[in-house]
Amino acid sequence: MFIDDLQKCCKYVFVTGCHFLFETENKLHKSSCTEVYYQTGLQATESNMHLELLAQIISEPCFNILRTKEQLGYIVLSDVRRSNGAQGMRIIVQSNKHPQYVEKRIDSFMDSMLDHITTMSENQFKKHKKALATLRLEKPKMLTSLSTIFWEEISTQQYNFDRANVEEIVHSKIRHKLSVHVISTATNGTEDELGLNNEAEEILDTAASEKIKKIDDIMSFKISQSLYPLLKPFNEFPRKGIRSSKL
Repeated sequence: MFIDDLQKCCKYVFVTGCHFLFETENKLHKSSCTEVYYQTGLQATESNMHLELLAQIISEPCFNILRTKEQLGYIVLSDVRRSNGAQGMRIIVQSNKHPQYVEKRIDSFMDSMLDHITTMSENQFKKHKKALATLRLEKPKMLTSLSTIFWEEISTQQYNFDRANVEEIVHSKIRHKLSVHVISTATNGTEDELGLNNEAEEILDTAASEKIKKIDDIMSFKISQSLYPLLKPFNEFPRKGIRSSKL
């Protein structure tokens, strides 16, 4: 690998209690998209497994409530998002409804999950732990799958080649949040189909009271944010990358 390939990038820190909002327009499709990202911090053995356990617990209710019951949209996804050492939980919904309304329903769902988890029986909790353990400890069926797992460890410079057996399930309460709205402005898109101007205004008023910071300029936003430190490798290896040619 070239020395440039060994250089790491740092992830931006969302301080506890913050709520940033970025909106962009979609002029081609009638549907809009909402992504809500709850940043939990840097990756670590314990927090990794806690986050994946949370994803395991809310995955089925997220689909059943937001898609089947509330019918917000055809695409409803909840999973773990990891990048450059940082990680968090995200929920994505593609819908004909306005993103501000969708985000409000996502917030309501996440609030309900707090009660869902705290009142969960020990037997239910053990079933989720077992399901997650079974999924993670499943042996790759193809050599290419195993190669992908190992290459992920190399490319992220973590070198935890026995990660599935090393990581354990624990608990954490820190939550951070970022919202991304893709608003349809196409004919008969989000604004036309909603027909809920009063409701949208009410949501905006609520958003203002929650001190949401809207991102108008991505570069200015990035410059103003702090960065996480580089993630320490699970196993240390000497950096002997081939230096780039000066020619």
